[in-house]
Amino acid sequence: MIAEACQVEPLHVALCVAPTASVAGNLQIAARSVETAMHKLFELGFDLSRVESALGWVPLPPVAGDDLTGIGRTNDAILYGGRITMFVNGDDESLEEVGRQLPASSSAAFGQTFLHIYEAAGRDFYKIDPHLFSPAEVMFHNVETGKVHRYGELREDLVLKSFGL
Repeated sequence: MIAEACQVEPLHVALCVAPTASVAGNLQIAARSVETAMHKLFELGFDLSRVESALGWVPLPPVAGDDLTGIGRTNDAILYGGRITMFVNGDDESLEEVGRQLPASSSAAFGQTFLHIYEAAGRDFYKIDPHLFSPAEVMFHNVETGKVHRYGELREDLVLKSFGL
């Protein structure tokens, strides 16, 4: 099915799987900080073509002993330790409006470790406030006006708690 959808021969399809409680799984989830910001911008109705480039920083969690703990740590790395910088164009007013809604702190669920939130939701991602899934801190650099907008906050205390440090 995948080969057909991609219009390639099945022998040219490789599926890679990495448990969250592995070095590769840990890294690939933590590396999704820009993706989470872009997805939330899309959900907020922001014109993504205004984003010229973006980069993110996230603390790399210690590899967990099990996947559930790994899910908690990697999500907390983004939600409470992730910093995103986006170079955008257009008006500053719309950046100010969307900027307040973009960081994880815009969610009522913000402030507890992800594992706590996940357990409270009966381990159902779809019962968690979708506005939680974004980086802790976001900066927009408007390349047209030169203005910089910063939103959100890092929560080192929750990152350390999640990481067991």
